[in-house]
Amino acid sequence: MRQSKKTIPIPTAPTQTSGVFVWRVLLWLIFAGNSLFFLPQCLDRSLAPRFFFLSAVLLSAIFLIWKALIEKADWRLQGFDLLLLAWYGLHLASIGWALSWSEAVFYTQKVLLLWLTYWLVRQSFRSDENTTRTTLRQATTLLTFAVSGILLVQLGLVAAEHGLDNERLYALDWFLFGNKSLATEFLFFLLIFNVLFWSDKARNWASWLSVALLTALILLLQTRTVYLALAAGALVYFPLKAFWEPDFAKVFRKKILPVGFVALGLLGGFLALKGTGSSLAERLNPLTYLESATANERRFVWYKTDLLNADHFWLGVGSGSWKFWFPSKSIEGGYRLQEQNVVFTRAHNDYLEVRAEMGIVGVTLFCAVFGAIFLAIFWKLQRPETDAKTRHELLVLAAGLLGYCVIQYFDFPRERIEMQVFLAILFAFSVFHTRDLWSQMPGIFIGKFKSGFLLLAVGGLLFNLAIGWNRIQGEIHNVRMMQALIKRNFPKLLAEARAAKNRFYEYNDVAIPLDWYEGVAFYQMNQPEKSVEAFERAYRLNPWSFQVINNYASALVQAKRFSDAIPLYEKVLAINPRYEDGKYNLAYTWYLAGDNLKALDWLARMDTVANPRTEKERQKNASMQQQKTELQKLIESR
Repeated sequence: MRQSKKTIPIPTAPTQTSGVFVWRVLLWLIFAGNSLFFLPQCLDRSLAPRFFFLSAVLLSAIFLIWKALIEKADWRLQGFDLLLLAWYGLHLASIGWALSWSEAVFYTQKVLLLWLTYWLVRQSFRSDENTTRTTLRQATTLLTFAVSGILLVQLGLVAAEHGLDNERLYALDWFLFGNKSLATEFLFFLLIFNVLFWSDKARNWASWLSVALLTALILLLQTRTVYLALAAGALVYFPLKAFWEPDFAKVFRKKILPVGFVALGLLGGFLALKGTGSSLAERLNPLTYLESATANERRFVWYKTDLLNADHFWLGVGSGSWKFWFPSKSIEGGYRLQEQNVVFTRAHNDYLEVRAEMGIVGVTLFCAVFGAIFLAIFWKLQRPETDAKTRHELLVLAAGLLGYCVIQYFDFPRERIEMQVFLAILFAFSVFHTRDLWSQMPGIFIGKFKSGFLLLAVGGLLFNLAIGWNRIQGEIHNVRMMQALIKRNFPKLLAEARAAKNRFYEYNDVAIPLDWYEGVAFYQMNQPEKSVEAFERAYRLNPWSFQVINNYASALVQAKRFSDAIPLYEKVLAINPRYEDGKYNLAYTWYLAGDNLKALDWLARMDTVANPRTEKERQKNASMQQQKTELQKLIESR
């Protein structure tokens, strides 16, 4: 009997599953796509757009890998997961006592993005460590050269015309980032990720070029906070690596330490010879910081925030509410705040801002999140089974997280979406490396509720899309509104202010309610009653903005409601005793109310800018003196 010939299948190369592909795309979009995404039509080109973009990416990812998550995800919430969830839960609760609902939910839902990004990246490491590493490394390389190229062009254009003057650099249009400081902080985290993945690849010329390029850009951008973060990271990485690795200890003692001492000596000599002779020299010199205008201003803001904290000890003023409450303690003593109408919307210290918004409960939880991850890293470092590659990565993660902690002491990375993505990935990588410890600690298994958990995540992200979309639309109309104000097109100003305002967007970028612009439009169009109504709504939204209160009072004067206007002008001057327009307005209102003595008393309190340094200040003094003289003649002629 003839036997049929058996065919032997030819082995084929394994194909990439759709699940792995989705994870790769997700990581690319979270890390690289989100960092480069911006909308030029918005007032802040990256904040609300990246909030919306990241929410859309995470939502799409959950739908696409729903089945894989249900079947293979780690459904035990580890201790660190619960800490971050508690942090989000406190934000949710604080919406109830926050001054502004629209700002509170925006700030709160950023924490949801931090948590979900962390959780999904942790699941990615658990599902396929090699793919996750490769994808993050490739995204890091792309971001390094893309961002460095853009910044080099910008720096070159500025340097060719003005040199590397810090003031010129700060005034530059940093279209991918909020400002120069945030751009430099972004470079710092790119440097951390480049060093983090060194053990995964051969250290070729591209690797060294990336590190050298990022370090040089950090130096040239002259951000003291990042200098300090870089120094803190180096002081953690090199000594601890030398302590645990005898082979590296020899290199550390014979090469790195001598080079470091020589560099410090050269820097010290440079600063001694030219410590105040140029912008770069002054920024490198730590001794110049304490006497700088920046340091004095921040000390003032921190002092006033401490006064606010004393009144709201346990739970704070609510998520996103510091910027409204801060002027309630008076801005007397803050030169730019009083004389130049500069408005601080961040405390430039995330610890202090958390203390103000979440109280002592919140700042304790906030510090516990970072404390827990540092303790876990150092637990893993001292384990005898920890290999050299893992130890290198743990030390880099510790350096990066310490740098983040330094940065948030002087700045506000908590606000920016790209910084929260960096933080989420650092957290996820750290928890993955220390999973043995977390598995031994208490946790909560939610396997029975995994579908419900994912549905809650989907609901939160859908809510984020609504927030992000409305804020983007509001910002686009806000830009047009400001253009109409500059052109004094008041009907257009009114229309754009109304179009900009929605349930999720009620303020501009300096915490001025959009209703205030409606009030300005009605006031200029000689519609006093409507103006009063609009300013009253603005006053309820921000009861400590002296600009808002002053205009509300002026509208009441126009409506001949003098007795209502006078207490508001007095509140203006309690907040800003140097607000000379407020003194003039109060004097004029007392004159209209028929009290000449009080009118003259307030007129006598008007003062000019002491030692005017600019033409604008001299013009302001002349205008003020003319107004004062004319009103005095009017009062005396009665």
